[in-house]
Amino acid sequence: MTSLKKEFPILSSFTYLNTPFTGVLCSSVQSKIHKLEEDYRLRGSLFSDAYEDSIVEDTKLLIAEIYNAEFDCIGLLNNFSSGINLILNDLPDQSKVVLLAQDYPSVNLPVKSRNFEVFEVDINLKLYENLKQTFTEVKPDFFIFSMTQYISGLQLDLKALEKLKDEFPGISFIADATQYCGSEAFDFSNSPFDVFGTSGYKWLNAGLGNAFFLLKPGFLEKHRFRSLGSNSLTSKPDGKPRAVGFLESGHFDVIAVARLQFALEFHYKTLGIDFIESRIKSLSKLAKSEFFKRNLLDTEVIDKQAHQNIFSLKGEESDIDKLKQKGILSAFRGGRIRVGFQYFNTEKDLESLLNALEELQ
Repeated sequence: MTSLKKEFPILSSFTYLNTPFTGVLCSSVQSKIHKLEEDYRLRGSLFSDAYEDSIVEDTKLLIAEIYNAEFDCIGLLNNFSSGINLILNDLPDQSKVVLLAQDYPSVNLPVKSRNFEVFEVDINLKLYENLKQTFTEVKPDFFIFSMTQYISGLQLDLKALEKLKDEFPGISFIADATQYCGSEAFDFSNSPFDVFGTSGYKWLNAGLGNAFFLLKPGFLEKHRFRSLGSNSLTSKPDGKPRAVGFLESGHFDVIAVARLQFALEFHYKTLGIDFIESRIKSLSKLAKSEFFKRNLLDTEVIDKQAHQNIFSLKGEESDIDKLKQKGILSAFRGGRIRVGFQYFNTEKDLESLLNALEELQ
């Protein structure tokens, strides 16, 4: 049995509820990365010759297996924001785009900065009804959104999104999954999403500098993406552009890609998504119940029955430092205290948080 406290030493010093801000690199992954970095330091180009192609290919094969995605439709990048901007660059001018009004700035800002016709839907308890009404009235080309909201922690309901996609198949669904990916099992090919992108540094605990995008073949065929570099080609220097070459125009950060590969192996192979999903959902359900009892949640946004593992609690910005002094790490977002429960968190962590919040009142 894997010892999570050995894998994540910070757990011995803090109650770590700040995965929505940044995940934590586990010891097993760091050990493997250290060996690669030392090999690169000692061998230079010999290291690149030996590992670059195989690490990229192995990582994409692993992603394809885990998320049921097509190998040739997977793009590796350094972060989600770079990828979404490359996609938006070549979507048609005057496209109609629906956004969620309170969504993550890295989702909404690049859309609003371009020549699109933008329509925003407020996040509230009638979200799916409002989306359906907007889709019917506006007839948009794209719906671009975060699967899990970064402030409220609201996780959009996959079945509700599937129903909307069935009713409006002509709308391309483009999802930011950075606050979602890794928290539960996910099947891309059978999902309502045309594009699914995520950075690796949050719930996958893959560190900074890596991200991946999954795209449906139909989406790639429908649009002409023009960003190119020699790395975009099937072979250098005169091969044909690859389907996702526009996302990979420059060289890969091989160490960052390897860190993603090793983190995915630890997440899905060593621990297993069934274990992870069960731990997160069980603790999050208990936490949500306790937060509702204490009137800490925004009831205009949060459905009591819906699952979420990120929570936005009543509090002041000064409370973040006070919680840190009590050994609890969290963040202040949207005028509230944000906490998130990862698979390494326990009921004792929840109890520590609840006791600390009571002392702050």
